[in-house]
Amino acid sequence: MAKNVGFISFRISGTDGVSLETLKWAEVFKQHGHNCFFMAGELDLPGEKTFAVPEVHFQHPEIRRLYKLAYYNEKRPRVLTAGLHKYREFIKDKIYEFAELYGIELLVVQNVLTIPLNIPLGMALTEFIAETGIPTLAHHHDFFWERKRFLKNCVWDYFNSCFPPHLDSIQHVVINSSAQNQLALRTGIAATIIPNVMKFEEPPE
Repeated sequence: MAKNVGFISFRISGTDGVSLETLKWAEVFKQHGHNCFFMAGELDLPGEKTFAVPEVHFQHPEIRRLYKLAYYNEKRPRVLTAGLHKYREFIKDKIYEFAELYGIELLVVQNVLTIPLNIPLGMALTEFIAETGIPTLAHHHDFFWERKRFLKNCVWDYFNSCFPPHLDSIQHVVINSSAQNQLALRTGIAATIIPNVMKFEEPPE
């Protein structure tokens, strides 16, 4: 039975690895008869199946401001906490709007619950999934513990609850066995391995 599948990412545009893998996954879903819709901060896809929210992009000015406060302070300023919750609530409302507009039945989140470039987005998605119980595939490309710049911060509580969240309705997917082992070791979360692949029958332009 065909389902409406909603993809959410920081951006689905250009030739970055996550965008390319998102489109490959979407193509597989379409081949199986499902309908795909896309929410991101930046999109270069046809408009009738997309939902652009600038605050979802990690380059949005306010998201960048919160990013700097999170990673350049050892103790969390109160203004950071307020800002995180302000944008968490705003983005969560947009996720609800996206899901209701397109009748989303399955969510596929691309790296946004993996790496904390946009902390309010991770918080919002975690709450949305917890509140709705929507079946979710969390596709993880690179975790925060793989990058030194994220290891000094004042938001460990949000890391532990949202990157990634441990919820029954989420199935986790990683791209290699090292990530699978580290995810299980650090969080107790089991994941399926689906490697990134090249479409050799379709050479680049």
